[in-house]
Amino acid sequence: MCIFTKLLFNVASATRAVVRIKISLFLILMIVANVTFADNESLQKFFEDFNASKDKQEYVKTQCDEQILKTKASLKNVTLQERTYRIKVAQIECEYQSLSGVFSSTQGILAALHYAYNEYDKLLNKYYKLYQTEIKKQKNKDLREELLSPGLNINEKVDILLDEQKAWLKLRDSYEAYIIAQHAHVYDINGGGTIYKIDASLARLAFLKKRVDELFYRYLMITRDNGIEFHDMFYCDCGNNGD
Repeated sequence: MCIFTKLLFNVASATRAVVRIKISLFLILMIVANVTFADNESLQKFFEDFNASKDKQEYVKTQCDEQILKTKASLKNVTLQERTYRIKVAQIECEYQSLSGVFSSTQGILAALHYAYNEYDKLLNKYYKLYQTEIKKQKNKDLREELLSPGLNINEKVDILLDEQKAWLKLRDSYEAYIIAQHAHVYDINGGGTIYKIDASLARLAFLKKRVDELFYRYLMITRDNGIEFHDMFYCDCGNNGD
C-alpha cells in the first residue's frame, strides 16, 4: 500500500472514530437528559399545580443544584451506595425546604410535605427491593445467625422480610390514624389553628423517613456481608451503622 493510500486510510479511520465518539456522547447526553426529566417530573407537576412562575422554578432548582454540589463535596471515603443515597436525600430535603419557603401559605407547606412524603415513599420501595434482592443472593452463602433465623431456606427468608414489611405497613397506618386523632384533639382543645395540620404532616413524614433510613442501612450492611441490627422505629439511630 502506497504512502498516499495509507494516509487516506488513516484519515478515514480517524474520521469514523470521531463520528463514533460523537454518537456515543450524544447518546449519553440523551440518557442523562431523560434521567433528569424523569427525576424532575414530580417537581414539574408541583410547579404546574401551583402555577409557579419561571423565577420561582429557577430559584428552587438553583438552590437544590447548589445543595447537591455541597453534598457531593462532603461525601468523601464513602461507598457508592451511600453516596447515591445521601445525594438523593439531600435533593428531597432541599426541594421540600425550598418549596415550603417559596409557597409559604399553609396550603403550600402542606403540599411541599406531601411532595416530600411521596419522594421518600419511592426511596422506600427502591431500597426494599434492593434489600430483598441481596437476601436472595445469599442463597449460596452462609448468613450470620443474627441476620435471620438459621435453618431457613431462601424463600422462607424472603417471606420473613415480606411479613416484616406488612407489619410495618400496619404500624404506619395505625400511627397515621393516631396522628389524625391527635390532631383533632389538639385542634379542639386549643380552639383551632392551621399549624397543627403542618405538625401532623411533619410527624407522618418523620415516621416514613426512619423506615427508609433503616432499609437503606440494612441493604448497605448486607452488601458488606455483615449482619443487621435491631432498630426501634421510634428511636432509630440507623445512620451510625454506615460508618
